[in-house]
Amino acid sequence: MVQASRHPLADEVILAVAAVADMARAVGDIDSATILAQDCTLAVLPGSTIVVVGEKNRGKSSLINALVSRRQLLPVDTDISTRVHVAVSYAGEDQAIVYGGAFPDGLKIKLDEMPEYVDETAAVDPDTGEERHPGVDRVELGVASPLLSEGLVLVDTPGVGGLIAGHADITLATLNRADALLFVVNGSSELHASELAFLERATERVHTVLFVLTGIDKAHRGWRAALEENHRLLRGSRFATAPWYPVSSRAKQDADRAVEEGREERAAELMERSGFAPLLAELRDNVMLRITADRLKVVLDSADAITTTLDEQLELRLRSLELDPGLTASVRERQTELAALRGKGAQWRTELGVGFRGLESTLRRELDEGLLRVGGRTRQAIDSGGWETLREVPRSLEDGIRGLVLDLQGTVHTGAEKLVGELAGRFGVHGVYVPRAEILLDRWDSATYRGSGSGEPMDWPAPVDGAAHGSLSAEQIKDKLTEWAPAVGGVASGLGSRIRKLPRYGKLGLALGVVASVGAVIAGFVFRRVAKTKEELRRMTDDTLRRARETLPSALQEMLTEVLGEVQEAVTERIAFREAELEEALARAERDREAAEIEREAPRAEARAQREKLVRLRAEIAGLRRRLATEGA
Repeated sequence: MVQASRHPLADEVILAVAAVADMARAVGDIDSATILAQDCTLAVLPGSTIVVVGEKNRGKSSLINALVSRRQLLPVDTDISTRVHVAVSYAGEDQAIVYGGAFPDGLKIKLDEMPEYVDETAAVDPDTGEERHPGVDRVELGVASPLLSEGLVLVDTPGVGGLIAGHADITLATLNRADALLFVVNGSSELHASELAFLERATERVHTVLFVLTGIDKAHRGWRAALEENHRLLRGSRFATAPWYPVSSRAKQDADRAVEEGREERAAELMERSGFAPLLAELRDNVMLRITADRLKVVLDSADAITTTLDEQLELRLRSLELDPGLTASVRERQTELAALRGKGAQWRTELGVGFRGLESTLRRELDEGLLRVGGRTRQAIDSGGWETLREVPRSLEDGIRGLVLDLQGTVHTGAEKLVGELAGRFGVHGVYVPRAEILLDRWDSATYRGSGSGEPMDWPAPVDGAAHGSLSAEQIKDKLTEWAPAVGGVASGLGSRIRKLPRYGKLGLALGVVASVGAVIAGFVFRRVAKTKEELRRMTDDTLRRARETLPSALQEMLTEVLGEVQEAVTERIAFREAELEEALARAERDREAAEIEREAPRAEARAQREKLVRLRAEIAGLRRRLATEGA
């Protein structure tokens, strides 16, 4: 089972948010309680993704094998090169699932079958020269590794240099949704121009970057000179202060073998020689905690926004019990405001539509520019390359288009998040809480939910509600949450299909998955056969680009239309909930006026106590946000 977060403030955040969820339930706002359950699960099971990047044969796969203490997990050899993304995450027992156009729902395979799916050489039938399994997008592996037990996912990537430029495109696209980049450099030489070019393109895509210098056992003392030169090459860039970790994957694997054989002293000696201890400590104790701190901030932001709407609800309740003569007029005024928001001609709908039309224009421009870039680069590779272009260029073109689509997906997420954020700020004055775009858009994360099963509705059950009253500890809450969401994604209550359990791979789906309506189209760009001449390859390239120009615009427009509809529906639901709440406030005010003073006394005391408690919770949340900013990471 994936373990819960070890962040020092996680328990306090979970208890505070559970108390807010408990109060939301008490006032009848089940949606808000559900949203907080979703966010808390995100904090408990971060599912953080670290993308491992480097040029061909830099030791990326060997590094991952050493990190997870599995010598033969990923294929490694001097003549083996990874051709697709391979995600390695925690699982109780070994498992491997392949995804691609021919098996969009995933195909389970044995670990020893992996080379013919992930290795550039083994994936091609030597007799026919054609791919054994065309259209493979990625392979997802599950292993019982302690390093991965807190939700960490390591993503092995194809080499980013040389002729296969499309590999760089799709790898760069994954960085938009990754939590960290592990850049692998060979210890025998300094950074190449192509590696520096990739890093320059990656600058704005990922915040945390670690460098790993591999093969120090083979480079002997020469790796120190290479490391010094690499520091010089990066001077003045944002990577100048990024940490470097010189390692020997072979020594780490020998250390693991010595542990298995019971030779503890020898294992300790080899482990020190390998250089892996500082890297493992950084990944486990620093990177993971920084990532979790960011997730905890999101949880607290949601809780803080929800406390604002809860306070308004409690204010109405208290005014009703105190027979405030101005209550009815106040409620009618708010109803009028909401009625204006509900209509089809409401200003927010108009502005949202304008925003999405602008987003569509941006997507079309980025698509046109991207296809021109991919096409020009592909033709140049055909003209300047040798016989290997017949096999390598088609894959590069496919990956270039996939990378472009993933970048466009990132544009949709970023643009929608901005538009929804603006809506949320405007609606706050009306007491309408608008869920974050991340929640609204998770349904397009098709990779996340493949093969996950329907699951059960995730909510705060009664025992967890009791946390607000001190009947459950934070550890007990975390145990409950990890029981509900260790490996599957299911539909949650409250906002229907727009909120789902946190999946096993966390942000992996956003990193590697393709938007559902676009993903099916991508399968049509796979080369079904190997060209026999360069001229034939040029014709196949032109045909692929033509089909991309014909099909992708409508697929992107369909996706945007669905996203817009989801946002509108979510906002409409919240407005309807708020209207029903105000109607109930009027009916309750009428009942309170007819009730005797003694009948109002106990509910009035309870409402005052709840509001006082809410004030304390808001202060506690504000304090936790300050502590996260100063000490939590």
